[in-house]
Amino acid sequence: MAWPLPPTTRRLVGLLFLLAGFLLLLGVALRLYVVYDTYQRLGADAVASTQLVIYLIMLVAAVMMLRYGWRERRGNDTVD
Repeated sequence: MAWPLPPTTRRLVGLLFLLAGFLLLLGVALRLYVVYDTYQRLGADAVASTQLVIYLIMLVAAVMMLRYGWRERRGNDTVD
């Protein structure tokens, strides 16, 4: 595929990244709420640190997807 993408394709790619980032952010927020509720009911032994690390990595990925999608929609240079 040619680089840079045409403006209409960039807007579509940006929209898809925004949508995917928002849905991932929503899913991670719901999972973190479940983990918090489990922690409140069962204590610290019920929550695995590996689980929290994976959720935090997914949170960072969601924010990066939102950032990339926003920059792609606005037509800014996304190569950092």
